[in-house]
Amino acid sequence: MRVTQGSRRHHGLALLEVDNLHTYLYTRRGVNRAVDGVSFQLDRGRSLGLVGESGSGKSMTALSILRLAPAQAAKIVGGNIRFDGEDLLSKSEKEMRRIRGGGIAIILQDPLTSLNPVFNVQYQVGESVKLHQHLSGRAQLDKVIDSLRRVHVPAPEIRMKDYPHQFSGGMRQRVVGATAIACRPKLLIADEATTALDASIQAQYLMLLRELQNELKLALLFITHDFGIVAKMCDAVAVMYAGRIVEFADVRETFNRPAHPYTLALLEAVPKVDRSLDRLYAIPGSPATGWTQSPGCPFAPRCSFAIERCTLERPPPVTLKDGHTSECWRAEEVYTRNRAHLYGQNSDAEAPSTSIYEPTANAPVPAPVNIRGRRNNDILQVENLRVFFPAKRGVLFNRETLLIKAVDGISFDLKGGETFSIVGESGCGKTTTARAILKLESATEGRILWNGKDVDELNQEEMRTYRSTVQAVFQDPYSSMNPRMRVGDFIMEPLVINTNLSRSARRERAEQALQQVGIRPEEVDNFPHEFSGGQRQRIAIARALSSSPRVIVLDEPVSSLDVSIRAQIMNLLKDLQEREGFSYLLIAHHLGTVRYMSQTVAVMYLGRLMEMSDCEELFKNPLHPYTKALFSAALPDHPDIEREELLLRGDVAAAMAVPPGCRLHPRCPMAMQVCAEVEPAWKEVAPGHWTACHLY
Repeated sequence: MRVTQGSRRHHGLALLEVDNLHTYLYTRRGVNRAVDGVSFQLDRGRSLGLVGESGSGKSMTALSILRLAPAQAAKIVGGNIRFDGEDLLSKSEKEMRRIRGGGIAIILQDPLTSLNPVFNVQYQVGESVKLHQHLSGRAQLDKVIDSLRRVHVPAPEIRMKDYPHQFSGGMRQRVVGATAIACRPKLLIADEATTALDASIQAQYLMLLRELQNELKLALLFITHDFGIVAKMCDAVAVMYAGRIVEFADVRETFNRPAHPYTLALLEAVPKVDRSLDRLYAIPGSPATGWTQSPGCPFAPRCSFAIERCTLERPPPVTLKDGHTSECWRAEEVYTRNRAHLYGQNSDAEAPSTSIYEPTANAPVPAPVNIRGRRNNDILQVENLRVFFPAKRGVLFNRETLLIKAVDGISFDLKGGETFSIVGESGCGKTTTARAILKLESATEGRILWNGKDVDELNQEEMRTYRSTVQAVFQDPYSSMNPRMRVGDFIMEPLVINTNLSRSARRERAEQALQQVGIRPEEVDNFPHEFSGGQRQRIAIARALSSSPRVIVLDEPVSSLDVSIRAQIMNLLKDLQEREGFSYLLIAHHLGTVRYMSQTVAVMYLGRLMEMSDCEELFKNPLHPYTKALFSAALPDHPDIEREELLLRGDVAAAMAVPPGCRLHPRCPMAMQVCAEVEPAWKEVAPGHWTACHLY
C-alpha cells in the first residue's frame, strides 16, 4: 500500500496526486485561505480519510479536485492536481465534465441535494450513463438496472420508476451511489456520505462501499469528522486544520501513536462505545479556519503542548516513521510520550495511566449552587404511554384513515439526578415520547406522573410549574432562536410566561444562567449570529437552566456539533448535573454519547421498548437482537476492534403498518416462526434488565 503525503511525485503510479494546493476565497471580509498548501497521493483501490472540524478545508479540497469550487469567490492560486496522469488544472470545462462522473464521482451528505425531485430514478441514473458512456435505449436501461442492483436497491426494474420522495433516506443514498458508480469511475469521493443515516443503515452503506471498492477497484476519499469511519474504512488518514494537513499516517499508526496534538486531542474527545470514560478531553476554544492569519501554528491557542516558538513560526512537516508526518515543533515528543489506546496494542513508549493532557485544561465551569434534585427517587413516571396520529391514504372517495402508532405502550421511571437515555433508529418514537412528556403532543392512552400526580390532572397553576421544571434542549440551537431576539430575551422568555419575576430579576437570572454555561454575563445583549455553534448550544442550555428545572429533555443535543465542541457540551452537561442534581432524558442515536452520559438506557423500535437496563450492563451484555444489531453497526473506536456482524435487513417499517408478532421479525437475523405470530412479553430476565424477545 502507498497512500502518501508530500510533494514527491510518482507519475504513472498514483491515481490522484495533489501537490501544494492553495485555494483561496475572496470576499468583502478579505481572503479566506480555505486550502493552504495541501499535498497527498492516493493509489488505485486504496482509501484515504480526510479528517477535521468544520472550516478545516476538507470539502473545499474535494471541490478543488473536481474544479467545482464556487467560481464567483474561489480561486485555485497555486499547486497541481493530477488524476490518472492528467493535469486537471489545465483542463477546459468541457474536458472536466467528461472526468466528473466518468473518472471521479462524488457522494454528498444529503441525497436530496443530489436528486431532482421532478425526475424519476431511471431518468437520473440514465442521464449519467448517457452523458459519459453514450448509451441509449435498451443498453442504457440495462446499465441503470445493473447499477441499482449493485447498490442493493430491491426490485430495481420496478423501483427505478419511482421518484426520490418515494424512497427512505438510506435508499435515497443508495440511488446516489448508483448514479456515482454507473460509469465505473476510478475515484469516489464520499463527503460526509453517511452522517445523516441511522447506525444500522450506515453500517449497510459502508459495507456496500467496501463491496463496490473491491469489485470495481475504486479509490475512496472519505471526507469526514468521524474517526469511527476512518477506523472502519480507511488505509491512511490526513488530519486537516485551518486549511493544512497537520498530520498524515497509516490508520493504525494514527490511532496508536498520533504525533500532532490536534490529532491526539480529537481522539481523546470522542466518547467511546467499547469502554466507559470518566471524562472527555475538550479542546478549549473554537476551531481556527482559513480566516486565521498567524505567523505560527494556527492550533497553538488551543494546544496544551504549545511553547513560545509555536506562536512565532509555522512548523514544517517532520517525518517520524514510514511516511508518518506531523507539522508540530514538538512532534517527536508527542509521538514518544503517547500511549496505545488500550485495545491490546503494544507500544514501545511508556504508557501513562491517564491522558497526557493536563486535567486543568478541562476544569468544570465554576458556578456552584445548591443541589435541588432528590437523587434516586422517581420524579417522572411514564405508564403505558401511547401516542397515535391519524393519517389518510388513498384518493378522493376511496380514502381510508390509518393510525400512525408513533409510541405504542411504553413504561419507564426517571429518577432524580440520573440520565435516562432512549436510543433507536429514526422513526422509532424517541422524539414523540419526549414531546409527550413536554406536553407538546397529547397522549392517546397512558399516564405521565410528576411526583406521583397525573400531569393531565394538573390545574393551570400546577401546569405552569410543571412546564418550568421540565425543560428541553433540542438538536439545532439556531432553529430554536429568533435571530432578531437578543439572547437575554431568549433566555428570559420562559420566565416571562411561567413566573411573576420583575424585569431586573429575570435579567439577573439570565446572566447567572449564562455564567453557569461558561459564557460571560455581559454578552446577554448579543444576537444569536454573534456566537459560534457550540456557544449557541450553551445558550440553549442556559435558557433551560433559567427556569430552575428538575428535568431537562435533551433531544440529540450534540449530534450537529464538531467533535471537540461536542466534548465541551457533554462535559458541561455532566458538570451541571453533578452540581444541580437534576435529571436528563437523553434522546440520542450515537452509542458512545449514550455510554458516556447515561445511567439507564432503553432501546426503542417502532414505538415499543425492546430492552432496558443499567447502562454498563446493557453495553457489556446486550440481549435483544435489535440491541446487538445496533452495537454491531456502531463504528469502532479503533481499527483493530472487530465486532460480531449482525446487520439488520432493509429499513425501519412504517409506523402505520406495524408487522404482526414481534415488530422486528421481518429484519431480524435470529427470527423464529413464533416471532411472526406472537408479540413477545416485556419481562425482567435479570435484576434490573428487561427485554421483549422470544429468545428469553
